[in-house]
Amino acid sequence: MRNLPVKATLLLLLAAGLPGMALSQSALPPDDQYVMVQNGRLTVGGERIRLWCAIGGFPNPSYIQATDPAEEKKKKRDRAYRDAEAIIARFIDLGFNGMRMWARPNGNYVKGDGSESDVVDYFVSVAKAKGFRIWVPSISTTPAVDADAKLVDDPATEAAWKAGLAQGGNGIARVWDARLEKAQIQGMQKLADHVNQHTGLRWGDDPVFGIWELTNEEWWMMKMVGGEWQKLPAFFRESLSRQWHEYLKQKYASESKLVTAWSFLLPGENLDKGTIQIAPIASGVARDLSGMDPQARLQVEAAMSSGKQKWTRDDFVRQRGADVLEFFLQIQLAHKKRLQTALKGMGKSTRLGPTVFDTGIGYEAQSQFIHQNADAVAHDAYITGFTADNKNPRYPWFAGVEEWPKISQDVPWLEHNRVEGKPYLCYETQIMQPAKYRAEFPLRILALAAIQDWDAICWHYWGSVGDITTSPNPWDRPMDNTTGWHPQGYHYTYDAVQNAMMRAAAHMFRGGLLKPAPTPTKFIFGKKSLYDPASMDYGGSYGAIGRRLLPTTYKHGVRMLIDPTREDDAVEGPTQDPLGNALPNIVKSTEQITWDVGRGGLKMDAPGAAAFTGFFSRFGEKMVFSSGVTLSDVKITVPAKMPYPEGVAQERYIGFVLCSEDGLPLALTKRATLAIKSTSFNTGFKMLWKDGNLSEGGTLPVLEAQVAATVRGKALAGMRYAYFDWSMKRIGSGTIGSDGVIKIPSTLPIWIIELTRP
Repeated sequence: MRNLPVKATLLLLLAAGLPGMALSQSALPPDDQYVMVQNGRLTVGGERIRLWCAIGGFPNPSYIQATDPAEEKKKKRDRAYRDAEAIIARFIDLGFNGMRMWARPNGNYVKGDGSESDVVDYFVSVAKAKGFRIWVPSISTTPAVDADAKLVDDPATEAAWKAGLAQGGNGIARVWDARLEKAQIQGMQKLADHVNQHTGLRWGDDPVFGIWELTNEEWWMMKMVGGEWQKLPAFFRESLSRQWHEYLKQKYASESKLVTAWSFLLPGENLDKGTIQIAPIASGVARDLSGMDPQARLQVEAAMSSGKQKWTRDDFVRQRGADVLEFFLQIQLAHKKRLQTALKGMGKSTRLGPTVFDTGIGYEAQSQFIHQNADAVAHDAYITGFTADNKNPRYPWFAGVEEWPKISQDVPWLEHNRVEGKPYLCYETQIMQPAKYRAEFPLRILALAAIQDWDAICWHYWGSVGDITTSPNPWDRPMDNTTGWHPQGYHYTYDAVQNAMMRAAAHMFRGGLLKPAPTPTKFIFGKKSLYDPASMDYGGSYGAIGRRLLPTTYKHGVRMLIDPTREDDAVEGPTQDPLGNALPNIVKSTEQITWDVGRGGLKMDAPGAAAFTGFFSRFGEKMVFSSGVTLSDVKITVPAKMPYPEGVAQERYIGFVLCSEDGLPLALTKRATLAIKSTSFNTGFKMLWKDGNLSEGGTLPVLEAQVAATVRGKALAGMRYAYFDWSMKRIGSGTIGSDGVIKIPSTLPIWIIELTRP
């Protein structure tokens, strides 16, 4: 608090001790303490900030019961507090500087009472003290209740609205129903107004909260074109229909002009009577020609294939489907903008920080247009580390470095959606466990983030870890593998191999050690693509041009713009042919990032970083980096009982990073990270592929293939080194000699090596 004026300090101390009391605007922290968007980037105090975020089960609850004696309540509270401190300390060790935090207070409390709200706020205060920034997800999904009928002054519809609500009215209807929307805004205001008794600030004013997200994976357009609105109670269907007819009247003015654009109307449809169906949609609508004028019926039948039970897009001219999409998109965007306007007025953090309209869905033009209108764009992607293709030479595994670079399993979501002038946020990512070759994944994500110049990466999923401060070694537990078909293996909490690479990649990302693509190709999509009825099907957006998005991202970098003021699409800059035969084995994304698909490796070479992941044996006995760093003498020792040892020692599959932690070149850095890993498995782990079970997860101990290597570089001469194991216990230290050589043994359980310069 030493940087605050005396008046502000006194108010802060006072507010911290009085539940429900908030600071006046004049007493709030100065603007330069808040996350803001400047020149299309996340900044604090005018300096760019990149966030490497954890998502997951934190903080630990206190488990206080109302019947607990006072001493027991205090004991449980203190343990929850200590666990909060331990989680943040662990996040720092793992390289995180941010969180996408789902936990939130559920009401007022007395500071120190150990309640859920108290523990959450204490956790926030610890994170804030350590310099973390928090992304608040899905703030606007508060469900409505009967009392919210009064939020709109329309007594005539209150009863019908309540009836619809009781029948399942919450959900997608919040986009077009005023009461549901106002209920969301009330919920947003409640969270923004909540006073953290440990910081003295309302959540809406606290600079620790850097990003505000309206909804998580709403996927509203997909649900609408899929016909989910048809299952809503009548009140909400009729409300949607009224707005549809208002849209049509505003656009066409008369039914005759509408018919000119659409060629024909369905039986019984009339603009003035409000009977025009919201069709076509992806799922189709019931097909019925009864009651149609005989002459008109002949014309319609001639234009359609017979014998079908539903009207589909093929039965209508393109314009009618385009109008459905335009209508849906108009009401959704208007809804998001109203929520954003409300949020911006709820506090200093909500006003200065970026608002994210939604997260996902990455290959849908309408979704991307919504993102594009927000303060920042947020997408995700997951991949698996195994394959069911028993013809794959690495079955049941596969290595991504042997494929054309991508972070997707079908159409891309994450790669191409970067918008010029908007921060780009990866809201979730992970490689699904089990994955023999997962050491590469953090570096593959890092390379993409560098090429596309991202602002945040969030890692899914930090699992709940109980009794952190009472367990002798809380991190030494079996890795979380997917055993059934649900992807619960998207966890990294107990994975030393992936976390070593994640920590090293974090410092490369946060320090901006890799240059972005210098001249990204710009893909511009006009309203023909935005309102293309084919995009109602998953993967149907962007047409033939869309197939060039992913490969062009890795070859040249990409910027995306959806411009409904123009008709057609355009591409400004070179593209990469998406056909497999045309994809080269060597992909040089930038002067610092090279993918060698033929040999199976990714190399990153910059003044502040030397990194490689892949099959080292195919690249010779020594790898040289432009900084003068060399990696050699790589040898892998595989435990006798480690599952799936095939090829590990022979091909020497590794992830390797030497990078500065302060953003400086290696020759100047005062602090650096060195990590080298291969793979690991739980004892007894086994892929099953039968009876609905993917794998048998295995138990402790985790068996790791240990890597020995020699790293040499003049920049390292005189630096102190310290070996740390998975629990961050120092297990060795020394000083690198004048030859700049550090020999990494495979006889010690080294997790990470820290280097410091006196």
